[in-house]
This record gives sequence, structure tokens and C-alpha cells, in this order.
Amino acid sequence: MGEQFRRICKASGARVHIVTANARDSLYRASVDFILNSCSSSASTSTIPQIDDEDPHQFLSGLANNIELQNIRATRIVSAAVAARTRSWFLQAW
Repeated sequence: MGEQFRRICKASGARVHIVTANARDSLYRASVDFILNSCSSSASTSTIPQIDDEDPHQFLSGLANNIELQNIRATRIVSAAVAARTRSWFLQAW
């Protein structure tokens, strides 16, 4: 659905415009957290979870592109979220 949604928006000329960088970053952080939760809950299975028929990395990449988030900023947000989640798991295991 995510890819189909992007095609429809592109064909119709619809665009997403988020005014502040803080709002854009917050939306992306929430999406990254959602993806990490989805991947974590399916860790016991051998299949990669799908978000609207897209792989998680495709979903996040498409979202970053749709909200006009710079690649380096998106990468930093994902890296920080993964690092925080990993730290949390290590502390819980300890």
C-alpha cells in the first residue's frame, strides 16, 4: 500500500509538507520505533515483517523521501534508535 500510495500522490500532484524540522524528525522517530517493534515481535519467525506490503527498509526509505527528510538525518535517527534499543536489551539481560 505504501508504494501504491506514493504512486497515487505523485500522479495527482499531492505533496506532503511538514513545516518544522522537529515535527518531521518526530514523525520519523515514531515510524522507526514502530518498525523496530514490528521487527522485534517477529524475531522468532524466519520471515521479515511487511509494512503495507513493503520491507521495513523500503517503508522507512519511502517515508523519509515523502517527508523530505535528508538521507543523512534519516540514517542518524535510525542508527540512534537501534543503538538505544540494543543498549536497553543489554541492560535488561545483565
